[in-house]
Amino acid sequence: MALISNEDTPAHCGHDGNDASTLIPQTISHQHNNSTNSPGQTDDHTALSKRNTDLPENLESSLVQLPPELLQQILSYFSAQELAPVSATCRILAEHASNDLLWANLVNAHLPFKIYDPGPFESFRRLYITHHPCWFIPRNKIWFSDTEHTGSLILGRYDNRRGVIEAYRVVAERQSHHFQFWTSNPEVMIQSFNPKVGLWLDDPVLLLKNGPSGKAGGLRYLNGEMRMPMALEAQNVFSSFSLCSMEIPSHVTVNPKKQWPPVTIPSDRRVYRGIDDTPSSELDQMPESKNQISEVAFHLRRWPHFGTGTPYFTSANSETLSTYATLDPSLYTPTKEKPYQGIWVGDYSAHGCEFLLFLQRDHEGGTTSPATNSTPSQGSVLKESVESESEPEDIIQQGSLEAIKLTGDPNVPRGEVSFVADDIGEDGLVRMAEEPLFQGARIVHCKGHVAGLGFRDDTFLTSQLILISLDCVAHYWETMGHVSYFRRVDIDSLIQA
Repeated sequence: MALISNEDTPAHCGHDGNDASTLIPQTISHQHNNSTNSPGQTDDHTALSKRNTDLPENLESSLVQLPPELLQQILSYFSAQELAPVSATCRILAEHASNDLLWANLVNAHLPFKIYDPGPFESFRRLYITHHPCWFIPRNKIWFSDTEHTGSLILGRYDNRRGVIEAYRVVAERQSHHFQFWTSNPEVMIQSFNPKVGLWLDDPVLLLKNGPSGKAGGLRYLNGEMRMPMALEAQNVFSSFSLCSMEIPSHVTVNPKKQWPPVTIPSDRRVYRGIDDTPSSELDQMPESKNQISEVAFHLRRWPHFGTGTPYFTSANSETLSTYATLDPSLYTPTKEKPYQGIWVGDYSAHGCEFLLFLQRDHEGGTTSPATNSTPSQGSVLKESVESESEPEDIIQQGSLEAIKLTGDPNVPRGEVSFVADDIGEDGLVRMAEEPLFQGARIVHCKGHVAGLGFRDDTFLTSQLILISLDCVAHYWETMGHVSYFRRVDIDSLIQA
């Protein structure tokens, strides 16, 4: 697939920062020259202009007669897609709809931490339009990929200093450790685990940028893929970004193995991923309009190019394509009823550190339903969790606890269950630990997931889960005579890194 350049298109989501009309829902053009309007778009603007000219000159809407303060209050409830047509009605409403306070609120609605200036852009309005419709990336923050076996966990954020949307890998580094002695099981091998978790800032996974003028040269590929110029290009490694469609093609048979996120993670919305046994015509379902854009997934492609001239790739080559999906905040936000939920990092010996989603399901065994409007800060919840540790009687120990791998290894890959405790309440209780190493910890029945290379002959082994605190648990593999630790990851602190 050849690379084409479009000098009038920003190097990310295909919109000119000078034109708010790009926020009006319309058909997305996939022609080679994306700077030209589609016939439908031209007709819409023509019809709008005709309606405006047909109005009597002395006719003035009662809306514009309202006090400016009241009108601004009304417009503060509008979305960006609603403000855009308002600004096209008349000069008075256009002036009100361009108020930068309105656009500042729209930008900050997608960010975990409020910003007070538009950074390198001349206004918040220009900033919003420049990165539209990609604001869902920093809003959802947590993204994990379907990369074979290992997967990848990244955090999306907006850097106001540089005016870019970016995402970096979350990595964990083992620090110095020492062996621990368990008096109840002296033959069991235990190593301490206090990893250093951070972002790999030297190698961005996603980078959507544009100059303050909104006219940076956009390097584009066919089928809606957009090249992301990065430092790795000096090593002949190229990257591209593309949006996903939220609609499943009607002619494609629903197959859970071809969807992401995996069925082990509750989600109301899944997308198709690029895999080898599916024709590219079925996979390249690019959104045809802005209403079809999925805000829970996107595609990234990274491929080497060792020849001379323009870099290219084959669209049917799924080996270079990764699908990233997000997690609903209700799945990783701890609550009083589900205090262990969150993103955790575990010690997997030779496989290194792996990231997991701790998911507490209802006591009855029903699937946790994502709450789309639930977006509390995990950092604030962690603070509440620490306070709760001083009052153990307030912690509700009930239901099941599953650890689902967000990153994996060749034995048990990403998306699979690592261990599950069917009941952390009274019915699953083994004992309360009295030995010094785990004194006061709750020990419950558990099952650990093991498999051969390539996830062959997988099975669950009897084990025990040691609930040390709301930020640290240990998994005792009885048949292996081994204990591995898991620690909670503070997502908000990584976003600010």
